[in-house]
Amino acid sequence: MTEKKQIVLIYSVVAVVCSLIIGMSVWLATLKKTNEELRPYAEDVGKVEVTEIMSLERDLDLVKQDGEAVKISDLKDKVWIATQFFAICPMCAERNGTRLLQVYDQFKDNPNFKVVCFSVDPESDTDEHLMSLETGLGVDGDKWWFVKTDPKKLRDYMRFEMLFGSVTERTDPREIDEKGKWAHDMGIQVYRGDTLLKKWHEGLPPEQLTALVAKALEGLSEEGDE
Repeated sequence: MTEKKQIVLIYSVVAVVCSLIIGMSVWLATLKKTNEELRPYAEDVGKVEVTEIMSLERDLDLVKQDGEAVKISDLKDKVWIATQFFAICPMCAERNGTRLLQVYDQFKDNPNFKVVCFSVDPESDTDEHLMSLETGLGVDGDKWWFVKTDPKKLRDYMRFEMLFGSVTERTDPREIDEKGKWAHDMGIQVYRGDTLLKKWHEGLPPEQLTALVAKALEGLSEEGDE
């Protein structure tokens, strides 16, 4: 075989290999896209089973938006929703004004139901700020608590007792403008007394959260009848 033919053969083999690699890449990309389209948008969609995940072992002293001193143990005979927030968080405003408010409106007349929002920035969230949230949402302060306490105690309790995600301070000015100063867990926890029943994540259908709270309240009533 001449040197020229050897060079031609080598380039031909390289071309074939490159074509195979490109073809495989296109196939994998198509397969990945197909799998992503078939993947559920979120886990547990449609499930409303009430299961006991864990129980709170410690109590915590808190202060409501009206200055009243309260404790986690004050919720021992309630079904309550727990979330993290800070007063000027744009994502919290959207969540509270839509999903949480829908659930609140559904169960606000039930004496065994409450919403509890824990401030991740209690130093900046003044009583006036918190009262303005209550007024803006048009909710009953006895049914919907905006609570705070010592920053370190509160964050440690939310992280290690309630198992919320950690709170971190954003540093990118653009991200701060869009999402606010603090990055925090946007999940919604549902409790019956001191027992965590489920954590509802952003993206799950609002009606699933409503159904979960309804089932939890039914269970609370059944416990009271025993």
